[in-house]
Parts: sequence; C-alpha cells; structure tokens
Amino acid sequence: MADSTSGVAEAGADTPREQHLQLRLEIEPAKRCSCPLASPNSAVEDVHTHLDGDTCHAEVTVDDGTDSKVVHTTTSVGDDCLCRAFGEFGCVPRIRRADGRHIVVETYLSDRETISTLVGRLDEVAERVCLRRLTSDGRGDSAESKTATIDLSSLTAKQREAALIAVHHGYYETPRRTELAALAEALGISKSALSQRLNAVEAKLATAVFDAE
Repeated sequence: MADSTSGVAEAGADTPREQHLQLRLEIEPAKRCSCPLASPNSAVEDVHTHLDGDTCHAEVTVDDGTDSKVVHTTTSVGDDCLCRAFGEFGCVPRIRRADGRHIVVETYLSDRETISTLVGRLDEVAERVCLRRLTSDGRGDSAESKTATIDLSSLTAKQREAALIAVHHGYYETPRRTELAALAEALGISKSALSQRLNAVEAKLATAVFDAE
C-alpha cells in the first residue's frame, strides 16, 4: 500500500485537480496478496511506501506492545498489488489501519463517477472491499461549498453489496443502464428483496445526510 509520500502514480505534467471526495475503504486482502500489510506481525501505526516497478519498498511503524519501531520491507509485487490499482486512477492511498484481516485506507477523488470504477478494480485484486465512509465538500456539485460526511457503518453487508452493484452497473444513472431484475439476478435474489435492500440504503443515507444539517 502507499500513502501521500509514496508517489505511486507518476507526477508527469498533469494539471492539478481539486479532490472533492474523501473515501474510507475497508479492504480484505486476497489470500495470495504479497503486500506486507496483509499479514503484519504487530499493530500498524504508520506506513510510507514507494513503488518502483515491480518492487515495493515499505517503511512500516509497528507497535509490538512495548514500544514502536520502524520496519523496512522490500517485496516483489504483481498485478494483485493494491497500490498499483489505486495508482491507475491517480489516487494516493493513506493507510489508517492494518490488523492482519483488513486494511483501512483513505483516498481522495475528484468525481463520483470514479468511485464505482475504483471499487470494482479493487474488487478484482482483493477478497472484499467495503466503502465505509464518503465525505464531500460540495464544491464538485455546486457553487456553494458544503461539507457532508456519510457514515456507512449503519448499512448491513447485504445492503452495502446491493448498493455497490447498483451503482457499479449504472442503476442510479439517468437514464439507467440496467434494471432491477438484472441486478437481482446477478445477486441471486428476488426483485422484491433487492428493492427492500436498496430502499433501506436510500433511507439510511438520506437520514444520515439531512439529520446532520
């Protein structure tokens, strides 16, 4: 994994972009994952990484229960590297926690359209990906700046799965790119069950947004 100091994506001469969206993702690494954070020996406090071709150099600050120390690792990585997946979208992942089961990552994006694509890409290289929190400063949507944080922890795993696949397949786009029946078939559930899950998601998100005002 890489953080703000790693420079995973090459800087080049791209025009700087304002990143209006902050994502917090909980990632369960694939069993084949070569990332040293997939199975740390101690609690991870901080991470700095640099991806050089197929080699990942990492300095990981860990707490072994008595003291903190910095451990340097050099690992060969392949197409299953999470850093590389983030870098494909120009994202700089920041590691917030790694406990041997999950890696919690924060990153920034400039538009909502990229969220489902990024999560879909991470799904290809990870065992499971959950979007835990989405924070927007509002400037990407209107002239009026307003910060809104949506805590997704209240959603069940089935509700998050339903919402993710609905967004990924364009169910909430105008016009829609897919229908409820197709999504229900992909999930192996009935249309009514999927409709109930999506309604629950929409109600919880709407309440989270407007109760915070």
